[in-house]
Amino acid sequence: MRRMIIDGGTTNLRVYLLDAATNQVLAESKKDGGVRYTAIDGHNGRLIDLLHSAMEEVLATTGTTPGDLEDCVAYGMITSGLGLLEIPHVPAPASASDLGAAMVSKSFSRLDDICIRFIPGVRNHASPVNVENCSGMDMMRGEETETIGLHTLLKPTGPSMFVLPGTHNKFVKVDESGRILGCMTSISGELLDVITHHTILSDAVAKQFLSADHYNRDILSAGARECAKSGLGRAAFAGRILNTLGKEPAPSIQNWLMGAVLAEDVKAMQSFAGGADLPVYVAGKSPLQTAFLDVMQELGLQNGILVDPAVSKQMGIQGALTIGTA
Repeated sequence: MRRMIIDGGTTNLRVYLLDAATNQVLAESKKDGGVRYTAIDGHNGRLIDLLHSAMEEVLATTGTTPGDLEDCVAYGMITSGLGLLEIPHVPAPASASDLGAAMVSKSFSRLDDICIRFIPGVRNHASPVNVENCSGMDMMRGEETETIGLHTLLKPTGPSMFVLPGTHNKFVKVDESGRILGCMTSISGELLDVITHHTILSDAVAKQFLSADHYNRDILSAGARECAKSGLGRAAFAGRILNTLGKEPAPSIQNWLMGAVLAEDVKAMQSFAGGADLPVYVAGKSPLQTAFLDVMQELGLQNGILVDPAVSKQMGIQGALTIGTA
């Protein structure tokens, strides 16, 4: 028998096929697109076509039929209004069992009538949101599954914070039992994209993001210090000064800007921690993962722990398995 796991995000769609006895990944399919196509098209037809293609790929690769599937679990933005089936967020605190109990099952004729069990997202509290309390509210779809997976794999012994870097950086607090206590989101990835491609800094960074090959901790840290001192707006323009008058090349300015942007995230994360000295597990891929930890250290925080990239790669799959069997 086989298990299928669907990771349906905003910009990417991934489908995994696992051996039901060992949970070993037998096949994987990745498609560019995700639920953003629904926002573009006004309907989810293209998303369904992408998902059907990815599902057919992993089934054909392994000689599996829909009847061989013991389970099919989906998580991420695919459970939003832009996805396949909108499910209300579960309010924190939320455990794997809470999320498992709130899963909703549905089959779709255009997806071979395979019964898909959808994992809901998490919101910080159930109260109505207004201008007075919105700063304490946040929400996530997908990161709750990754968080449960990380906690299962890492087995921290006390309360912790997980950093999930990406287009939207997520900071998630959990208690000693692994219950999600809440999250905070930053759009720093989008800010970096705008600065890189749509501002006067575009030429200075050659319209490219920082790559792992050009990572420079000293320059990244200098950008973080400038942002901490003068704010992001000034720190960003100082990157142009370094390029125009200081003749620093594009990779240097890419490091500088990433340091500046992440300094704001570290400041926000400290506020979210509320003074608690929690171990901070930083997941993700290089260079963003390494950069976040280095900026934490530059700003005086020594509680960061780098998550092995191999563990980061497994967190969504493990989370779906843990929630799906809770």
